[in-house]
Amino acid sequence: MTRARSTLGDGGPEARAKPPLSLASLLRQALQGAVYPLSMEQLSRVARENAAPAEVLTLLSGLPRGEFRSLDAVEFALEGEAQDRARAR
Repeated sequence: MTRARSTLGDGGPEARAKPPLSLASLLRQALQGAVYPLSMEQLSRVARENAAPAEVLTLLSGLPRGEFRSLDAVEFALEGEAQDRARAR
């Protein structure tokens, strides 16, 4: 092993892989810069502008109608939706 490799690690793909982000982290990134209150449609627009992954866009599109006053309110609504889906199974 060369000195450069020993100080930089093995350099394999696993060494460079980032751990997956939690859904809460993805949601925060997707809604970065949002100025509340916002409707579900407006939240989806902000998320698209922030290049949110499809999973986040799908979750946002399933939110109930009405205005959300904060990121916490969005997270609360999404948790409620997830619990409702789990009960329906």
